[in-house]
Amino acid sequence: MKSKVKKSSLLVFSALTVLLAACSGNNGNNPATESANPTNGNTPAAEAPAVYDNGLPKDEKVTLKVGFLEAGYGREWFDHATALFTERYPNVTFDITASPKIPDLITTKAAAGDDKDMFDILYGLAYTEFVDANKLEPLTDIFQMKPSDGGGKTLDELIVPGYNVPEQYYKGENWLFPIANYIGGMFYDQKLFEDNGWNKSPKTYDEFLALCEAIMSKGIDPIVYSGLYNYSIFSFDTKVFELAIDNGNKEFRNHYENYSGPEFTSAESVEVYNRLYDMGKKGYISKQSVGMNHTQSQMLALQGKAAMVPSGDWIENEMKESAPEDFKWGYMAVPFSNNPETPIHINNGLSYAFQIWANKPDLTKQWAKQFLVSLLTNEVQQILVDKGGAFPLRSDFMDDSARAANMKPLQKSIATYMSENNVVLELKSRKVVLNSPDFVAANKHVQDNTALILTGQKEPLPILEEGERLLQKAVQEAGK
Repeated sequence: MKSKVKKSSLLVFSALTVLLAACSGNNGNNPATESANPTNGNTPAAEAPAVYDNGLPKDEKVTLKVGFLEAGYGREWFDHATALFTERYPNVTFDITASPKIPDLITTKAAAGDDKDMFDILYGLAYTEFVDANKLEPLTDIFQMKPSDGGGKTLDELIVPGYNVPEQYYKGENWLFPIANYIGGMFYDQKLFEDNGWNKSPKTYDEFLALCEAIMSKGIDPIVYSGLYNYSIFSFDTKVFELAIDNGNKEFRNHYENYSGPEFTSAESVEVYNRLYDMGKKGYISKQSVGMNHTQSQMLALQGKAAMVPSGDWIENEMKESAPEDFKWGYMAVPFSNNPETPIHINNGLSYAFQIWANKPDLTKQWAKQFLVSLLTNEVQQILVDKGGAFPLRSDFMDDSARAANMKPLQKSIATYMSENNVVLELKSRKVVLNSPDFVAANKHVQDNTALILTGQKEPLPILEEGERLLQKAVQEAGK
């Protein structure tokens, strides 16, 4: 079936065409120029410029303090990136604090109110609270800067569409610098599926249910997931868009983006949760999911005790130390329509991003922006792909066949799935930001009960109705 991937996705997963490498220059050692400007030993040599080509001074040392989240992508790629930067700009050094708990440390530092102690560059995906307190530096101007390998194009022209959208700015600015996007879905052991002849690419919801039944008949749990962190979202939170298409609900996306209609109790949302509840009652979703974290659930897939696990494309790198030598992750998305013409909406989003703290010296912030731009050179993106298992955010990354050939088994599985199926990468973008306590409470209420719904232990409607009540209070408060 011909794929109908969004434009933003096609730029990443396009045909792997080869670009002819441009002829490089000779580093300025042009013989004609040299002969036209002879020196006789009496003319003093021209002084080396005191600034780099980016206009920043060479003779002022700067140390960039970084709060780095050490998680699924690891740290190795980032150490390579900083080494490349200091090689090019030796007056810049890095002081890196790396931890899986870096968001907690950032929160603690922010509460202490010591701007000097705060990181200059910090991991972040949430931002509204810091922006409202005037603590973050606007990053909109970065997207008009030009990466060193961009052929004169701005970053805005080179980044995958969807990651710098003025209509989605908060208070008129972009506050996040994206590093990588992720593909969510269902991940499995390719050999286990091949040995049992199981369907790797269901085209309809009924086909997916048949797959679950076939797996369960072998005494294996079809699905296990991290109920502790609600990893079910990576496979199921975009299914409402498929059902909206089937229902002919043309206003669904507008309501979703603006919180202008029911959210948890929309017909599409109720149907998704009812189906997941039924899957849980049938035993398709393991009751072990309730108290599990992500690595525990993923280990069950590695051990062959569960067939599929919802997660993001970082799973291969995250579990590489635990995976058997011959284990190869495979990928599928879950269709929720029984019309094979309805596009399968894949969970997609920003998986890693940086922020810059506002109350820092101007020179520090200027160098911080230069460094962030360097992270979206294809050289660094290649390192992130190779060492971290991420998908790149440069739209021209896959134009080079050598880079494409170096994709990991899971990345190839995802690319194959997307080329053979009718899919849409769904960014789940909103145009309205809600951050009131009622909004937080609404989402927490539904999330805290999701594992019990998905394992068939709690009926969804009362939970969804309470979540909707809290959400609408937040919407009303925002409208005042």
